[in-house]
Amino acid sequence: MNWNRMLCLVAVAVGAVGVGRADGDALVIVNGRSISRERVHKLLMEAYGLEVMQQVIITELARQATREAGLRVTPEDVRAERRDTLDRIAADAGLDPEESTDENKEKALDEVLKQRRISMTEFLIGMERNAHLRKLVEATFEVDEATLREEFARTYGERVRVRHIQVSVKNAARLNEVVTLLEQGTDFAEVARTMSANVETAPRGGELPAFAFTDQGFDPLLREAAFSLEINEVSNPVRTGQFYHILRLEERIPPAAVRFEDVRPQVEASLREREVPKQMGKLAQRLFNDANIRVVDPKMRGRYNEFLKENE
Repeated sequence: MNWNRMLCLVAVAVGAVGVGRADGDALVIVNGRSISRERVHKLLMEAYGLEVMQQVIITELARQATREAGLRVTPEDVRAERRDTLDRIAADAGLDPEESTDENKEKALDEVLKQRRISMTEFLIGMERNAHLRKLVEATFEVDEATLREEFARTYGERVRVRHIQVSVKNAARLNEVVTLLEQGTDFAEVARTMSANVETAPRGGELPAFAFTDQGFDPLLREAAFSLEINEVSNPVRTGQFYHILRLEERIPPAAVRFEDVRPQVEASLREREVPKQMGKLAQRLFNDANIRVVDPKMRGRYNEFLKENE
């Protein structure tokens, strides 16, 4: 719970009420003046109710779906979802194995929640929702031979060599300047040498060591972006942690000799790791689209419909 936000709302409520009603209706009494439960509830719903209500709705839909499928989501499933999320956040924050302590992971989580203005309550709702969605997807997720071989070709079939320009997320002016120079046709390597914040790669014109799609030494978002490019194509800015990266694909390197049979389990694990979250998102959208949802409160109903249109 974000207590600073909560205290601000209570403070507004204090200013909005007069001499209180009976203690039985009061949520809190401050110097003899009561703040009614109804008033605080209304303020909280107006401030955060729509977003939280949407999360609760989708979580309830996921719960109903697992019950209908005869599946059971345990508290350990929810804890596992939280652990996996913390591991991903730690990796995105650039924590190496020695730094990835439980304490540092929790600090990284707190920072992400602050940046995205998400309360811990909303985060925990999300972990329960994801545990249900994951259980549903994994119960039906199947990989055929052709898909596995496609994944093998993608992950082991080649490496790429790229140049990058790294810019702090706090320096929007620098990012705009870099994009403008590239759009004007300025040589990518020269822009990297003069504008990139990476002191190791900038002198080399932004050139990175060649890497495979599965190379854990590079951020997954960078790998995805690099492997989606054509030769000499420049990517849109890709954010990882506190930096934006603009990539230019220089070369695709033919694969080393690797037998599919020798790495089949790793290929399937990699495919599942990437595809299951995508399917979870699609399932959540489908459950929501197919649901019969009726907001009873007339004022909230109108605001909720507007919220859905804005976030469609």
